[in-house]
Amino acid sequence: MKKKTLLLPFILLIVSQIYGTDLSLHGSLQNYIGVLPSQEFAYSIMQNTFDLSIDYYGDNSAVHLSPSLTYDLDTDLSVGLTEAYIDIYSQDMDVRIGEQQIIYGKADGVFITDVVSPKNLTEFILPDFDEIRLGVTALKVDYYNEEATYEVVWIPLFTPNTMPEADSIWNVHAIDFSDSTKDIDTSLENSEIFGKYSRYSPTIDFDIMGGYMWDDEPTITTDGDFTHHRMGIIGGSFSTTVHNYVIRGEGAWNTGKYVNATLKMDYLHYMGGIDFTLNEWNMSAQFIEKVYLNYEDNNAVDQWQNTITLMAHKEFYDNTLLFEVFTYVEFDDLNALIRPKVTYSLSDDIKVMAGCNIFLGDSGTFGQFNDNSMIYTKIKLSF
Repeated sequence: MKKKTLLLPFILLIVSQIYGTDLSLHGSLQNYIGVLPSQEFAYSIMQNTFDLSIDYYGDNSAVHLSPSLTYDLDTDLSVGLTEAYIDIYSQDMDVRIGEQQIIYGKADGVFITDVVSPKNLTEFILPDFDEIRLGVTALKVDYYNEEATYEVVWIPLFTPNTMPEADSIWNVHAIDFSDSTKDIDTSLENSEIFGKYSRYSPTIDFDIMGGYMWDDEPTITTDGDFTHHRMGIIGGSFSTTVHNYVIRGEGAWNTGKYVNATLKMDYLHYMGGIDFTLNEWNMSAQFIEKVYLNYEDNNAVDQWQNTITLMAHKEFYDNTLLFEVFTYVEFDDLNALIRPKVTYSLSDDIKVMAGCNIFLGDSGTFGQFNDNSMIYTKIKLSF
């Protein structure tokens, strides 16, 4: 697989030279260093990543590849392929076949209807979301008319979340999640299906979605192993502008969620958000709630889970310096994650970043990582 990944860009280059088709290449080289002040400034991450994006254009089709090379302290050099798909275009329909990231919803920093692509959680939710989302092997068909888009996604091969290793600082209970998919064969019966209806107008944008899927998050069994269960989802999202405010909302009803080996419940997950400008600062606030419906008292999960997010960012010095902060506050077992970051653009292609991930609290989604507060730097060269 690695050899094929490395050979594909060169094959496309040769084909483009022979047939005179258009080929576009761009990418980035990034150095990422993080240290833990609570552990005498020990390295939490030291990683170098090379990402390449290759697009090959035909008259009514296109090919996209995004291979990557990663080297860090914990692993040897690894070769990955984030996306690798073929697009086929017609007047009112697009077809995409292959490994692809699929994004749903309007929420920032949280996954509600955005459940088609699984997640890479080896560093919790700290990477950018386009890095957290994993590609899925899928057939995606979009049909367009003057007012709406109809989308169907078929995923024949299940891909779960990538969970942290047992010795990772992001795995507080040292759980071994390996082999959680060993009983899920590749078959038509085990495939996943999603559908979405989207409509855009001058006054409101909204979409309605639904799916029959596997739970990407592994669940413990009565034998102490981990497995995945079938779930259903139906939901939607919207955004509209009222005066100088953007109002956003998103929600989903999820059925068949196992919160432990034997307890299965349905839950609602929804968000309301507002975006606005204040003294040249771009601001955003969201209220997020998850409610388990057929609730039974247990130690596995709270019935009501409430979170708010706050975001602010502003550019300085002719847009060369960007300050931004994104904060999560979870009310159950009050805990939080505060993420300030400064980005300085040396040029259009070179950016230097410095920031903190500050975990507060003793328990909860963020408080459980209170020893993992981090200071980090990134240097990114794009081409």
